[in-house]
Amino acid sequence: MKTEDCFVDTPAGRLSGRLSGPKSRPRGLVVALHGGTYDAGYYDMGPDSLLSLGAALDLCVLALDRPGYGLGRALDSRWLSFDGQVQLLAAALDRAAGDIDPETGVVLMGHSIGGMLALRVAAEAKQALRGVEVSGIGLQWRPGMQELWSSFVGDQAAIDVPPQAHAHVMFGPPGTYAESRLALDAQLLRPMPMPELMDVVRWADAFPSVARGVTAPVSITFPENDNIWMTDADARACAAALFTHAASVRVELLPQAGHCIELHKRARSYCLRQLAFAEECLGY
Repeated sequence: MKTEDCFVDTPAGRLSGRLSGPKSRPRGLVVALHGGTYDAGYYDMGPDSLLSLGAALDLCVLALDRPGYGLGRALDSRWLSFDGQVQLLAAALDRAAGDIDPETGVVLMGHSIGGMLALRVAAEAKQALRGVEVSGIGLQWRPGMQELWSSFVGDQAAIDVPPQAHAHVMFGPPGTYAESRLALDAQLLRPMPMPELMDVVRWADAFPSVARGVTAPVSITFPENDNIWMTDADARACAAALFTHAASVRVELLPQAGHCIELHKRARSYCLRQLAFAEECLGY
């Protein structure tokens, strides 16, 4: 399924992204936010990707380059913190929904840092979202991981994670991914803006208050072999319990996948789960 570059204006400047599916009056609009060290290309990796599968269902799928990535690299650093990004992403969501005019509404999705920001937009912005689906986030860090990411915090504008070290964290055990995906991961790698990294290391403390503000239906997918977040039954139950005001909460474990599910063999299965959740939220 063909995808195309797109641009969305915000009060601070233009954001870039990738779009697939009907651009006017689709059945629904899915907006996807990538994680740290990636850009919108994370959702555009071939026929098993969210952009391709969503378009096949006649949904419009918009994968945005978050502030600090794509055209958003040119933004002032104040827009690269979580607070700044939430403002611009909420504005971009409003603009895109107004231009595309979906029949039923918007479902917001996010991976890792994009998932954190998706939940914050759902909790704080004025949009009436039909649902929020996230993966690669948690409440409990794996031992040593918060300290590892904290050690990268410094005065530089962004950090570059070496490909081998990046893959070590992002992938599950051998056999859960094709070897070609390691090379693809290196191609997708982007510098991570320092302001967002500073907020990431504080996420576990912020998560409870963010979750309490979400009223839309929520789906959280924990990849079994996530090297950043705990994914056992207790960790999943603790995360689910935070969403005290959500219309519904679905927390699932996805076996045989690492932190970046979309780079694993279970990518298609997961994307279909995402889209099934979207269909339910949109009323089909």
